[in-house]
Amino acid sequence: MKKIIVSFLITASLFQFSCVTSWQPVVTYNTAIPDNRLIGTWNSEGQDYIVERVFESAVYKKQKNEPITPLIKKGIKDSILYSKSYIMRYTKDKIEYHFFCSMIKINNEVFMNMIVADITSINNGGDISELHLSQNWLDRLHTYTIARVQFTNTNIIKLDFIDGSFIYDKIKNGRMKLKHESDDLYDTFVITASPNELQQFIQKYGNDDRFFDKENSVTLIRKS
Repeated sequence: MKKIIVSFLITASLFQFSCVTSWQPVVTYNTAIPDNRLIGTWNSEGQDYIVERVFESAVYKKQKNEPITPLIKKGIKDSILYSKSYIMRYTKDKIEYHFFCSMIKINNEVFMNMIVADITSINNGGDISELHLSQNWLDRLHTYTIARVQFTNTNIIKLDFIDGSFIYDKIKNGRMKLKHESDDLYDTFVITASPNELQQFIQKYGNDDRFFDKENSVTLIRKS
C-alpha cells in the first residue's frame, strides 16, 4: 500500500487533482491509438510540458543504453505499444518528471493512460535517475491515471480526469461495480480491474458528466 500512495502522490504532482488510479492500464498494445497532435510544448498555468514520441524521447534514449533494461529486449507487443505512445515531461523544483502516455478510443471519445516513467533529480549540471520506465512496467504497484482527452483545435488540449471520489462513492454504495481495493487508514482507493473490464466500465459510464472532476480539468495551450 505504501508504494500505491507514493505513486499516487507522484502522479498527482503533474496536475493538482483528485483522480482515479488503477493497477492495470485501460490501454493495451492492440487498442492503443496514436495522435501526433499531442506532440509539442504546452503550457498550463505557467508550467511547461513537453510531449514526444516514446522512441524520440530523452528518457527512452537514456534507458535503452543502460546495461539491464527490458527496453533492449522489448517484445513485439511492447514495440507496438511504444510506437503508438508518448512521453510527457516537465521540470519542477530541480526534478524532471517523465510520464508514459497512451490513448484509446471509447464511445468515439479519446481516453489517456498516464503512468510515471522516470524521475530525475537535476544536480549541478548532472542528473541522478531515481525511477525507471522499465521498473514501472515490471511493478504493477505503480498505478495508472485515466483522463479524457479533448482536442479543441491544434493549439488547445483539455484533459478531464476521472473523478475518483465520485466513482468510489458509487462503488461503496453499490451503484457501480468494479474490482478495487481500499485502505481507510490511508484514505486510498485503487482499481484492480483488468484492461478489458476498465474499457467496459468507461464505455458504460463515460458519457455521464459526473464521471469527470470538472474542477480539476486541465487545459494545455500550445507554445510550439
